[in-house]
Amino acid sequence: MMNGNLSSDGGVTDMRGRHRDGLDTPCLVLDLDRLDRNLALMRDLARGAGKMLRPHAKTHKCSRLAARQWATGGCVGICAAKLAEAEVLLEAGIPEVLITSPVVAAARVARLVALAARFPGLRVVVDARENALALASAARQAGITLEVLVDVDPEMGRTGVSFAAAADFAQWVAVQDGLRLRGLQCYAGHLQHIENAEERASRSRALLGRAAEVFRRLRASGLPIDLLTGAGTGTAEADLGIPDLSDLQVGSYCVMDAEYLKLGGADGRRFDRFQPALTLLSTVISANHADFVTIDAGLKQLYFTPDAPPLPIGRPGTWRYEWFGDEHGRLFPPPGGARPALGERVELILPHCDPTINLHDLLWVTQGDTVVDAWEIDLRGLGQ
Repeated sequence: MMNGNLSSDGGVTDMRGRHRDGLDTPCLVLDLDRLDRNLALMRDLARGAGKMLRPHAKTHKCSRLAARQWATGGCVGICAAKLAEAEVLLEAGIPEVLITSPVVAAARVARLVALAARFPGLRVVVDARENALALASAARQAGITLEVLVDVDPEMGRTGVSFAAAADFAQWVAVQDGLRLRGLQCYAGHLQHIENAEERASRSRALLGRAAEVFRRLRASGLPIDLLTGAGTGTAEADLGIPDLSDLQVGSYCVMDAEYLKLGGADGRRFDRFQPALTLLSTVISANHADFVTIDAGLKQLYFTPDAPPLPIGRPGTWRYEWFGDEHGRLFPPPGGARPALGERVELILPHCDPTINLHDLLWVTQGDTVVDAWEIDLRGLGQ
């Protein structure tokens, strides 16, 4: 692992107590006070509606941040997108982890069951009979009962069984020896960034409402299921009104990014209830042109999306970031605006937090302008 803030022996240079201007760039800076405010705000919103949280670690890829989410309260578990992420989270002491994508390959099924034998708080989703049979067989051989949720497709087409097939499939899963059916997952990722707040809310309520109908039907049939999990940062406030929803799989709310900040919020507001807690510090490395400067943050440091580019902080007017290669970006000040000087720091709100975080080794944690800690992004690159 290499980083501009790492010493030659591979250890993290102790920056605690020093001004963040001493950090080498490009680097990720996490404002601890903003993070804690975001965590408490989502917890309180969920509690007010009688819900729990199941935050998704795919956003921050950091077990220490996941542990802080758990410690803040209101969490029934932590989500992981992949088995490898779940392994790190459980080893780090997270009591309950749900893997939100099916685990299918034979070698991974073996790893999954071995992990579940050590950590009873592990759960996984399933959406196919072949996969359920493989999981059940491996669980029986290991002498455990594996807890599963049926993944319901919110008409997104990525994973999950259809609404029409969900009840019959769940009934079948429930009688498989070696498995214990806990409930349903229905996560509508394709709705989270719909810009219009009313459309985003109405479409999410409609889809989760259909999942809730399946959930109620299964409970009425006598199945002892207790979980209907789904929702995300963009639809959370609307989804809190679904009576049967047990918990929310919110992710980006903890750090936020430009993709979310461009959305419309409720009551005509912008989507700004949760504040950007994570930014990227960069440096102007060339200023030889009249209309732009070059900074040390390109595609290897920022996941660039044209619809929501990085947003410079503390600079009036409308600035524009453009990709300028793997290692570089360029910033255009607004007409009449002053260019940053050579060597000047530029702080950017991330365009899309999840893949940007996955490009870095560390989150430099600050309070005010003081560095107070460094958290390893220990789930980085774990896509298996």
